[in-house]
Amino acid sequence: MFARDTIATTHSPNGDYSIKLYTENGGAASSINVIGIVDGPLWFRKNIYDDRNMHKADVEWLNDHTISINNHVLDLERGETFSE
Repeated sequence: MFARDTIATTHSPNGDYSIKLYTENGGAASSINVIGIVDGPLWFRKNIYDDRNMHKADVEWLNDHTISINNHVLDLERGETFSE
């Protein structure tokens, strides 16, 4: 079973998007991952970010719908995701 801990919550400048970032740890035999889940303007929840062997999240909003997480740029209007 995975242990999931919240590390950050961020909101787009216009408030349309809310992203919760978590670390996820599967135990001694697995790595720590960063997971990002978005709540969008149409009230959906979607996993948009999954970075293996990562334990932190550097987040910067570039505009109302584009975010950079650990230097991976995602346009949420286009439905872009990142998974490694």
